[in-house]
Amino acid sequence: MKFSKVLAEVTWLLLCERRLTYRRIRREFNLDVAALEDLRHELIQVKRCAADQGGEFLTWAGTAENAQSTMAPGDSLQISALRPLALPEVASSKRGLKSNAAPAMASPLAERSGAKASSSDAERRPLTVMFCDLADSTALSTKLDPEDLQDIIRTYQETCTHHIQEYEGFIAKFMGDGILVYFGYPKSLERNAERAVRSALDIVAAMAGLNQTLGRDKGVEIAVRVGIATGMVMVGEIVGEGMAQERTVIGEAPNMAARLQGLAERNGIVVGELTRQLSGDAFDYEDLGLHELKGITGLVQTWGVTKLHDDTGVARGDDHDVITAPVLVGRDEEIGLLRRAWQSTNDEGRGQVVTLSGEAGIGKSSLIDGLKAEVRVEGKPQLTMRCSPYHTNSALYPVIEHFRRLARWRPEDDAASRLAKLEAMLGRYAQPLTETVPLMASLLSLAVPEDRYPALTLSPLQQKQQTQDMITGITLEVAESQPFLQLWEDLHWADPSTLELIGLLIEQAPTASLLMVLTARPEFVLPWPSRSHITPITLNRLERPHTEALVARIAGAKLLPEQVVDHIVTKTDGVPLYVEELTKTILASNILRDTGKSYELNGPLSSLSIPDTLQESLMARLDRLLQVRELAQLGSVLGREFAYEMISGLSAIGDTVLQEGLRQLVDAELLYQRGRPPRAKYIFKHALVKDAAYSSLLRRPRQQYHRQVAELLEKSFPETVEADPELLAHHYSEAGNVDRAIDYWQLAGQRAIERSANTEAIAHFKFGVSMIRAAPASDALALRELKLQTMLAGPLIATEGYSAPETVAVFERAHELSNQVNDPTLMFPVLYQQWVFNLINHNGARIPETLRIARQFLEMAEAQQDTLPKVLGHRITATSQYALGDFAQARTGLETAISYYDKEQHGHSTFEFGQNPKSASLAFLGITLHILGYPDQAKKIESAALDHAKEIEHAYTTGYVRCFGDFCAAFFRRDIYDAERSNASFLKLADEQNFPLFNWFGEINAGWILSKQGCHDEAIVTAQSGLENLRKAGIFFLLPMVMGQVSEVLAAGGQPEKALDLLDTALETVGRSEERFFEAELYRLKGEQLILANRPGVAEEAEKLFLQSLDVARNQQAKSWELRTAASLARMWGQQGKADDARDLLQPVYDWFTEGFDTADLKDAKALLDELA
Repeated sequence: MKFSKVLAEVTWLLLCERRLTYRRIRREFNLDVAALEDLRHELIQVKRCAADQGGEFLTWAGTAENAQSTMAPGDSLQISALRPLALPEVASSKRGLKSNAAPAMASPLAERSGAKASSSDAERRPLTVMFCDLADSTALSTKLDPEDLQDIIRTYQETCTHHIQEYEGFIAKFMGDGILVYFGYPKSLERNAERAVRSALDIVAAMAGLNQTLGRDKGVEIAVRVGIATGMVMVGEIVGEGMAQERTVIGEAPNMAARLQGLAERNGIVVGELTRQLSGDAFDYEDLGLHELKGITGLVQTWGVTKLHDDTGVARGDDHDVITAPVLVGRDEEIGLLRRAWQSTNDEGRGQVVTLSGEAGIGKSSLIDGLKAEVRVEGKPQLTMRCSPYHTNSALYPVIEHFRRLARWRPEDDAASRLAKLEAMLGRYAQPLTETVPLMASLLSLAVPEDRYPALTLSPLQQKQQTQDMITGITLEVAESQPFLQLWEDLHWADPSTLELIGLLIEQAPTASLLMVLTARPEFVLPWPSRSHITPITLNRLERPHTEALVARIAGAKLLPEQVVDHIVTKTDGVPLYVEELTKTILASNILRDTGKSYELNGPLSSLSIPDTLQESLMARLDRLLQVRELAQLGSVLGREFAYEMISGLSAIGDTVLQEGLRQLVDAELLYQRGRPPRAKYIFKHALVKDAAYSSLLRRPRQQYHRQVAELLEKSFPETVEADPELLAHHYSEAGNVDRAIDYWQLAGQRAIERSANTEAIAHFKFGVSMIRAAPASDALALRELKLQTMLAGPLIATEGYSAPETVAVFERAHELSNQVNDPTLMFPVLYQQWVFNLINHNGARIPETLRIARQFLEMAEAQQDTLPKVLGHRITATSQYALGDFAQARTGLETAISYYDKEQHGHSTFEFGQNPKSASLAFLGITLHILGYPDQAKKIESAALDHAKEIEHAYTTGYVRCFGDFCAAFFRRDIYDAERSNASFLKLADEQNFPLFNWFGEINAGWILSKQGCHDEAIVTAQSGLENLRKAGIFFLLPMVMGQVSEVLAAGGQPEKALDLLDTALETVGRSEERFFEAELYRLKGEQLILANRPGVAEEAEKLFLQSLDVARNQQAKSWELRTAASLARMWGQQGKADDARDLLQPVYDWFTEGFDTADLKDAKALLDELA
């Protein structure tokens, strides 16, 4: 610490405490002899604010201005425990005493936030006042030389100071040979009255030893008189201005203490009634009767203290602090279930999972703390993962934080050091470092030298899976060697990726000696199916008998008045945390009188300052120390857990004072501390304690604190900014800085999309939109919202579907905003979304509308130098043409889109538009070529589409190509093997990535495949389920085709009439929507199924349908559809004896083909021609 800061802090301590020993200064500030001498010279000779006392003490000899002028900028200090209190003038005041205290200084945190200190820090509090006076000092002055008398007074003061400080009393003033002392201000402690009386007894006892020396050296003996009084006072109000400012203590107790000492005999102690009551049975008293005291209304009951009462020989402990272990009252059944689960894990070696669900404060933490304590005694490994409320959309946040701690990374570590620590950490496990280090380094955002480890070439999906496997493997490896307790706390704040990992661990838990305990609030719905090894526990609120038992335990087995218990039960509603905190607050107040075996109420509850809520309970505790309260508030802004280096970076006070403030919070059991500063981490004991501290902040300072946190993170913690942009977004949001918050929410969403974390991306973008909606409207914000809405569409499509109400609402809002924003480039994503909406949700003749939108898009794209709009424009135009059955134009447009695509220039469009345009174009080009009659070329293109999708490593693009390209191509070829392989692939992806659209199509496909394999009953159920899901979701694109698929399943399963009804519906849909790419096949299928149904006059009707199919196929140049229908009609004619007509129909179509002769359709056609010949 710099010398100037040491000087400032010692000056302030000296001002507050009036006297410091050189020994204390050396210890507290780690000074050597030379530094101490320099400090002494500065204080005595230069600042002239201190005086030396016999080479052992420094005493205060300056003014408050000396202290304040010594402070460096930003070093102003205001910890209540060190603030000088009013200095009373006993002779001149009746009911109030005043002091010339230091002028009030704004607290450092308030200064930093720009808030101004109030002119008054006044508060009401119970205070015990002790007035100690040197007896017969006038007689002594006539016997002794003034210098000798001064030495005696100094020795007397030093002796008193020692015993006062021993009981943490505060010396407000030395007044000649009198000393005014406060117990309960500025630091409020339990049993202040008892502390005061004990201090007085020790002072009296010390006089005997002191008199031995004085009698020998000076020939005199001294004695003291002590008066002690307790009462409610108002302390701290500032009156006056400038150096005339004073802090007042208003109330009866100070004056009464001065009057009571006047009643005391030599070495006597006289106390008032309330002091005696509050000190309970700690002392023996002599009743001194009622007295009339000057300035005090009515007669005053007085008591003489004779001695410390100790009839057992054992010192009495502080009953208020007996609760140190987790309080487990009314939880016998729940703790029994946890113990049995752990015992089963130990004895049988089969893993168990226990879920603890309950509202905040219900006792989940107490239960698992009890289990952890028992496991710790057994020496078995345990691990706690805590989810964070700011990182609900940060993938694997608790896991990442765990491994960072496990690797023992430090902020000053460079990349090489971190890599070495990571290798050391992972080297303890069996998995090879060549596999685990690159994966773990990527997870922890650590760059790895390629000469040490090869770069990861996995797709995001593969990397995610392998990372999950690695983490799961490490967990199970630990559990294979010995029973292992793994706790996951607060899953209601867990990100989706963490939940997915937990799901994998749950599935594999029975394979090892692993007990997983998961806690969450009731609003969290477990996303995993029920298993035999999962035991759910729901923690309900305590019933009244259990609440009363908990109150009694906290009260230290002393009975509380019935009305107090009723008050606690009513106010807390059986929530253990509320019970615990409210009971402690009541016990710490002066509303109860300790009778030894029980507490008694001193008055009606309605008239006393009993906190009505836990918030008030917390603030009652925090308000005792202003600085501690401010530190708790600042910590609450940082979160449930915060690092010393963060709060130190925000606070303007020095490390010594900051650490003292944090220590007081830890001592008050508001915080837990792990490690030592500057590496310490602090955790709020309860989330509700953090919430209460946070909610106590006014909006303005709260926003300023959040701004400071965000700015500190940007300035000093770039790694956090890079790895955790959502944390910055949160703080800027709470700071009200809309622009910066939107920047980081957008960045966080983009990062999530790049990881295929669509659920997290949606949440980030929504937060950004909500910031804009809450701000005053402006063109600039409309532009920013338009960008966010268009980005939000992609992950919504992936997870909710194209026609989900939320997705549609985003489309509509983007369209609305586009009319407000004059930026042609931003029209492209809006037009794209309109195109998507009309394509998917075209239940109203919207396919032609999609072509109009696509052509508008393409027309605008042609005017841009950027080629990306051209890629997209040709792609969507061609897709609309495909849907309309204009396959030749679709082929041209798709080939043009592919030719324009450049990976470097256009790769980012994958994330902006939901899928990669080249991959999508290749997928549709493949099926278009097949329909046009080029099956071999189609197969090559589909293979290229899959390769490209794998190359770009984008999960939704892969699913899109598999579903709408690869499977459709196999379906069109009637290749059951390829169809089954493709469908299984994208169904797996859909499950892993939560892509419902692919699941619905996959169900229909699976039904069609099962039908071809002869499993007709299962096929019908599966296919119809998928079709129903599509309809419910409002998906109309491809609906005519999938209805054709399902009709095949129904017909094969012996339900041709239902199949025909479904085909009628499909053709009605075609007529309404003009989605005609499968129209020819629908007519053909209806003809085939009419024949199968064997209706009267079927031949004529079937022939008419086949001819309609041929007409449509020829108009669309759909050679594959033409071949298939020609074969159907030729087969029917052949059966009717029209072999020549059949051959003349089929042969020219077959002869047109130049490839694909190994496909099912061409093989069937060749076999039929041979048969007809």
